[in-house]
Amino acid sequence: MANIKDVVGNVPTIKKGYRKLLSLGEGVASDEFIMTFESYPDMRFLVQTTQLPALVRENIESYGPQGVQFNQQGRFKNAQDVPISFKETIHGHAYDFLRDLVTNKKYITVKLTTAGESFLDGNAHTALRMEDCWLEFEGVDLSVEEGASLVRPSGTIHANWCSWCDDDSGNQGLTLSI
Repeated sequence: MANIKDVVGNVPTIKKGYRKLLSLGEGVASDEFIMTFESYPDMRFLVQTTQLPALVRENIESYGPQGVQFNQQGRFKNAQDVPISFKETIHGHAYDFLRDLVTNKKYITVKLTTAGESFLDGNAHTALRMEDCWLEFEGVDLSVEEGASLVRPSGTIHANWCSWCDDDSGNQGLTLSI
């Protein structure tokens, strides 16, 4: 006899949870995203990795009598740093793009959405515009021993404002036209 008491197999409860999860819809895979850059349509399919920016408010700490601590939500963090990497091509599309941005000190608008086989144009709830962005990139290693690796420039998008496209409370006309 087992030593664990009051154990009950409850398969109907498990099936109920399964049905509830299923009713939410198809899950999105991390490779199902579209990122575009204003004025640079060729870069859409060269983006290899990125992330949705954090949703953050600054933490405000205060203390009361006897050292009682209280934390509250502070200012909304509109500026974000988002990692990104590109696949370079033999024609140098990625470095042409990067050199133009850095050399000419350009600020751009970046659009990002999750999109998959079932919703090719993206999803407003996971779509955003990152405005007044500038990019910086790290060096890329080249090696004669890496015959099976692609050159993937990586760096950071410094976004000054992130607007989620399903929150158009200010009537800004935010849409994700990818």
